Amino acid sequence: IIMVGKKRINQIIKEELTKSEVNSMIKSKFDSEFSSRDFEKRVKEITAGAISELFKALWQRDNFWKTSVTR
Repeated sequence: IIMVGKKRINQIIKEELTKSEVNSMIKSKFDSEFSSRDFEKRVKEITAGAISELFKALWQRDNFWKTSVTR
């Protein structure tokens, strides 16, 4: 086993991966994840749940907010 120093490891990483390559890899991973049907379906479920909870809260507190609006 060859022992490689920390400086040499960092040098190898810098040589192999430039900043633009790293950004490109990250961007492509995010793009593939966010464009998937599963992601879109999950966002729709979360949004529907949030809107449902909002209307439920507004309905339950009808007298509270209605009186302040009609003043």
